[in-house]
Amino acid sequence: MDTKKPALDLSEETIKALLSFGTEVDEFYRRFRELRLLEDDLSFQSALLKVEHAFFMLVQSMNILKEQLALLRVAAQKGEVY
Repeated sequence: MDTKKPALDLSEETIKALLSFGTEVDEFYRRFRELRLLEDDLSFQSALLKVEHAFFMLVQSMNILKEQLALLRVAAQKGEVY
């Protein structure tokens, strides 16, 4: 069964969702960062910083996913990925 076309369609749908979600993630990150900068309690600042780091890791994962989706397109067109 040739699943290239459905996979590419799903890939395009996923990329659109990632772009939309990425904007929302950026806004949440910004809001947590603002709270950390306003916080006086060092212990709670540390907790907020860890949340910021988790957002960073999420964005990194989203970037990896976008890269793999691009490689999927290459594989569908050329039949191979290096």
